[in-house]
Amino acid sequence: MKGIEYIIDDQGEKTAVVINLEQWGKEWESFYNLLLKQSFPSESWVHENSFSKKLDKALQWNHNHPSQLSNLDSLETQLLNNE
Repeated sequence: MKGIEYIIDDQGEKTAVVINLEQWGKEWESFYNLLLKQSFPSESWVHENSFSKKLDKALQWNHNHPSQLSNLDSLETQLLNNE
């Protein structure tokens, strides 16, 4: 299938798959949601639309705001100078 590639081990067994989300994104989302529902049937909060929207919003924010590294020695010096 176009847009789907398999990772194969030394014995020729399929071990993973790479999916082109531009091409198969909607199908992947449907499959993933079904998998979540079957994996956590007693966890109804996971399946609530409001939770999914909040999670999507948080993931998008994290994607758009990569973490920043700080030099701890520099921060310590700044803190000590401000005391």
